[in-house]
Amino acid sequence: MLSANDIHFAYPGRPPVLRGVSLQLAPGELLAIVGPNGAGKSTLVRLLAGVLRPTTGQATLLGQPVAQISPHARAQHLAYLTQKPDVATPMTVRQLTTLGRHARGRNPDAVSRAMQRCQLADLADTPVHELSAGQQQRASLARTLAQLDGTTPAQAVLLADEPVSSMDPHFALFTLGILADLARAGTAVGVVLHDLTLAARYATHAAILTCDGRIAATGPSTTVLTPANLAPVFGINFTRAQIAGVEAIIPGAG
Repeated sequence: MLSANDIHFAYPGRPPVLRGVSLQLAPGELLAIVGPNGAGKSTLVRLLAGVLRPTTGQATLLGQPVAQISPHARAQHLAYLTQKPDVATPMTVRQLTTLGRHARGRNPDAVSRAMQRCQLADLADTPVHELSAGQQQRASLARTLAQLDGTTPAQAVLLADEPVSSMDPHFALFTLGILADLARAGTAVGVVLHDLTLAARYATHAAILTCDGRIAATGPSTTVLTPANLAPVFGINFTRAQIAGVEAIIPGAG
């Protein structure tokens, strides 16, 4: 569905951020992308979304180079969720959510469904800049849900860059539950996460990026998110354990 094929990337005048990154994201998978600060996780998501172009290598969507797919055609299949809304002018939650339909065609029902799913219906006419940071992240999620509404799940990809970084624990679980439901329905979901316990709990697959922008491990999350794989990348020990029936990855232990 979506793949990175030997991607190298460097910003102008700076050392390489990513070095030979290859990974696959298939329909029905929830891929957690984890790694230290500065490892290139957000850059990788931007490359997969077509926002940036690789220095060498390529990202492909449905077998086509992402960079060669027109933004309008790409929006039929791929939605990109940034860490916070990139809103240049004042707008309400409803207006932000409606932006998701820009390349898909007007559909008020899709907008309403997306706001309801993100528990934002009562804030529909609230200006986005008046929301808390966590509420803004949910509003951004609503925009992507509206965008993909009507796309066959097996033909859809949602990429999310730290979508719960400003959320309280309740809404972090709530949001990852929505992403997990999308994956179970057949959508390919890729998400950058810093919370390894959340990654272990929700992700079906995982990719670990090293501090120099290489893939340390990728595959099913149960075999990737292990203390043996995580310790050399983060420079600390980890223990993976069941706590109250929930899979947890505990740093600084073991």
